[in-house]
Amino acid sequence: MEAPQRRYKRFKVDIRIKIRRWEEADESAIVVRTYELSEGGMSVYAAEALEIGTFMLAELALPNMVKALRVRAVVRNRRGFRCGLEFVDLAAGGRFEILRYLGSIEGVRETGTTGGATGSGR
Repeated sequence: MEAPQRRYKRFKVDIRIKIRRWEEADESAIVVRTYELSEGGMSVYAAEALEIGTFMLAELALPNMVKALRVRAVVRNRRGFRCGLEFVDLAAGGRFEILRYLGSIEGVRETGTTGGATGSGR
């Protein structure tokens, strides 16, 4: 039996971003590193335990952007320090900025399109 196909291509991207629980103040944000990014979500390395189902606010300061992109996400999976976050209600402008960033990186490596326990963006 084949693994299910993911909805979005995932790319290995190593950038620092800020995340916090949706209901917490901006000052509570922690800095984490991304492992994968797609237009549907991302996986990050977070030392703090993020429980599955927790709503988060992520602030992505992508290169060539004047203002950081703030996106709402939900924790979909966790394996060790790596967490899969799925974007929730991502506006068209935010999706466009993510796709533009992914398309602008030379040597971006697609991580595969089959299902698995790493990252989100199914």
